[in-house]
Amino acid sequence: MKYKIDVQHLLPLNSHGSESDAAASLSCQSETEASDRFKKLSEKLLQINNWNRYAKKNPTDFYLYNKEGEKSARAQVNDLVKIKMPAPENKLGNGFDWVNVHKIEPVDQAQMKAFILQMKPHSCPESGKGDVAHFFKGDATNNFILAKQDNTIQFSIHGRNEIPNTKKVGFINSCRNFFVANGGIFGGSKVQWQEFADEFIKQ
Repeated sequence: MKYKIDVQHLLPLNSHGSESDAAASLSCQSETEASDRFKKLSEKLLQINNWNRYAKKNPTDFYLYNKEGEKSARAQVNDLVKIKMPAPENKLGNGFDWVNVHKIEPVDQAQMKAFILQMKPHSCPESGKGDVAHFFKGDATNNFILAKQDNTIQFSIHGRNEIPNTKKVGFINSCRNFFVANGGIFGGSKVQWQEFADEFIKQ
């Protein structure tokens, strides 16, 4: 994929499994405008409960919880997100797929500013079983990167080390996870993430 702003050095190495990339960009009238928009979009990225607005054709709901299990409005490291997708229910996740907010990191380099939000598959705290309740295995990451260079803003989403979670999850969940990870369901498809990126950056 060709990027307006190169962010490859900010991504984890894809050592196994598949990878996916989506990106959208816009040009501002001035660097001051770009800086202001970058700041607002960085804050918006952490308001995960509102992400359903950008899912568009895929009615996906996101629910953010802090480490105490309380609903939260703004993401912090170690928060959990449960995701309700237009797909068969995830039995291990009480009907949801779960991810952990693994990293929130601002980057300030000579020619570029960036803001990184990284998520990883996680177990369902409601069940207490400890098994990963997500269609990808636990090594997978989803990396959301907002970047600014001069007057340009770019928002990109990168899946790395994506392997369907089909071992020791039961036959029904194994089939479900394989389908979601490889099919046209939000989260497992580059096309849907591209729509998400396009919608997010323009609002």
